[in-house]
Amino acid sequence: MFRELVELGRELEGKGRLPPPGFYLYGEPIKWVLHLWPDRVYLEAAELALPRPFSGRASSVEAHLLADEAGYALGVDKVKAGTADRRSPEKHKAFRTLLKEFVAWSGLKAVELREAIGWLETALDSGRVRQDPRFGEILSKDWVSFVAEVGPLKGHHLFEHPEAQAFWIEEIQARSAPGEQAKKKQVVAGCAVCGDERALAGKIPLKVKLFKTNPLHSLNQDAFTSFRGGSDTSKKTHIGICYQCGDSASRAFNFLSNSEQHRRNIMRDKEKQDSLINQIALFWLKAPAPVLAGEAILDLSDLNTIDWGAALQEIGERGPSAEATLSQVLELLKLPWSPTDSTLTLDDYGFYLGVLSPNKGRIALREWIDVSLTEFKRHLRTYLEATLMVSPWGDAPRPLSISTLVQAVDGGNPNHTRGLLRTAYMGHRPPNGLWVSAVNRLRNPNILQTPKEAWRLHALAALLKLGLFFGKEEVQGMTELNPHHETKAYLCGRLLAVLEEAQLRASNFKLNKTLVDRFYGAASTAPATTFGALIRMATTAHLPEIGKKVNVLMEEVMASLDRSGGFPRSLTLAEQAEFGLGFYHQRAKFRAGRGKTKTEGG
Repeated sequence: MFRELVELGRELEGKGRLPPPGFYLYGEPIKWVLHLWPDRVYLEAAELALPRPFSGRASSVEAHLLADEAGYALGVDKVKAGTADRRSPEKHKAFRTLLKEFVAWSGLKAVELREAIGWLETALDSGRVRQDPRFGEILSKDWVSFVAEVGPLKGHHLFEHPEAQAFWIEEIQARSAPGEQAKKKQVVAGCAVCGDERALAGKIPLKVKLFKTNPLHSLNQDAFTSFRGGSDTSKKTHIGICYQCGDSASRAFNFLSNSEQHRRNIMRDKEKQDSLINQIALFWLKAPAPVLAGEAILDLSDLNTIDWGAALQEIGERGPSAEATLSQVLELLKLPWSPTDSTLTLDDYGFYLGVLSPNKGRIALREWIDVSLTEFKRHLRTYLEATLMVSPWGDAPRPLSISTLVQAVDGGNPNHTRGLLRTAYMGHRPPNGLWVSAVNRLRNPNILQTPKEAWRLHALAALLKLGLFFGKEEVQGMTELNPHHETKAYLCGRLLAVLEEAQLRASNFKLNKTLVDRFYGAASTAPATTFGALIRMATTAHLPEIGKKVNVLMEEVMASLDRSGGFPRSLTLAEQAEFGLGFYHQRAKFRAGRGKTKTEGG
C-alpha cells in the first residue's frame, strides 16, 4: 500500500494537485506579506492559501524557512488575549539561525535569492520592519511570507524558490532522523518503498486523517518496532523508509481521505469515532490513458464522471441517486473496453482499495486490494450481476452495495465486509456466513412485513442470490421470478407467497397480519408438515372468494411440486435460502401489478 500511495502522490504532484514534498496547505492563510527592497520594506495584509514548509511541530520550537508564524519570522509577541508570547525571542532566534544555515548551504547558487535574503536580514537587524505602521496589527500566530520587489525574483515568494525547497527537504529530513531531539543520527540505507539509498526516517512529520489526525506509521512502543533491538528501541529506530516516500504517502492518503470521490464509509459507529467498527474505504484507479468503452471515451480516473465508490457506500450516504448510479456502473462494465493508447493493455491499468479503521490513536489497515483493470472489470461485473435483484414491490432490478448487504445482517462481523470486498474485486466466493445470516433474518416477521424494513428485505434477498448462484450460469435468471426454476425449495417458497396472496385478496387487502407472520419459519424448514393445513385453509376459506388467476397459479405450482417429488420433509440451510428466494420473487411479482399499501408491509 505504501508503494502505491507514493506513486499516487508523485503523480498528483506532477499534475499540480498536491504541493511538493515537505510542503503543506495549512488551514490558516498567509496573513501578512513583507515586500523587500534593498533599502526599505512594506507590510501588506493578505489572505493567501499557499502550500508552505511543514515540519509537524507541536509545542517544540522549530522554525520554517522563509515562511512562518510572525512569532518566528518577525519576533512578534502579541497574542489575541492581549498577553505576550514569552517564547517569541526563542522562536525568532531559531528562524534567524535557519536563515544563516540556508545562506551557508552549498546548494544555494542563486545570487538573486541570496541577495533578497540579505535585504531581509538587514531589515530585521535595522528595525525597519518594526517601524512599518502596520506592525502593531500583527499577531504572533499570523503567518508571514517574504516577497522580493527588485530583480529577477520580483513578485515571487522566496520560500517557493526551487533552491529554498531543496534546502527545506534536507532540513526536514535531518529533523525526521531516528533518535531523540539532541541525539539524532542519520541512517543511510535502502528505502523499503523506492529502493534508493537514502537517509531513513525515524518518523513521518505529516499525520493522516480519517476522523482525527494520526500517524500513518505505528512506532511509539518497542513492541511495534523492527530493524533494531534493545530497550527504548522506539526512540532511536528508523521506520525503513525515506522521508520523501513517507511524506508523499501521507499527502496522497490525505488527498484520498478528503475527497468525496475517493472515500466511502462502509460501516460507521455513530457513537464512537475511535472504534474498530468504523470501516472506511479509500480507493483510486491508475489510468495512464483514457479507454474506449463502447463508443464513448472515458477517463476512468475521473471519479466525478464515474462513481466507482457506489459499490461500497453505506445506505443513504450519497442520496437516492446512489442505486441508479450503481446500475449505470453495471451497464458500463458490460461494454467492451480498450485503451485509446495502442501501446497499452488493460493490465497496465490498476485499481487500488484500502479499508481502514481508527484504533486508539492509530490507523489499522483492515484490507488491501490491488488488481489490474481486467480483473477489476470482470469481478465487479460478476458481483453486481449476482446482487441484481427486483425490489420487494416488483420495481426494476438493481444491484446493491457492499455496505447495504453488510448492514442488512447488522454488520457486526468485520470478516463479512472483507469477504464481500474480495468477492467484488478479486472474484472470491462470498462468505457463507452472510447468506446463512440472511436465512435466519428472514424468519423475522417484522422484516417480511414492515414497510420501513423494505431495504433490508431487498438486501437479504440479494444475499441469498449471491450465496446460491455467484459464478453460476443460473445467476442471470434469478434476478426476479423464474417460473422455469423448479427445485422443491424454490417452489415451496413460491407456494407460500401464493397462499398469502389468496388470503390478502379474500380480505380485500385489509389484514394487518398474514399467515406469513406465523408460518414462514415452519414452512421454510419443514414443508411437508406445514403446507397441508395451509392448503386446506386456503381451499375452504380463501381461494373460493377470489378470481381465477391465483387459483390457476396455485395449481401450476402444485403440479410442478408433484413433478419434483412433492413436499420435502425438511430443508437444508441452502434449501431454506432457495425457499426464501422463491417466496420473495413470487410476492414481488404479485405486488408489481398493484400499488404499495401500508397494510402489506415489506
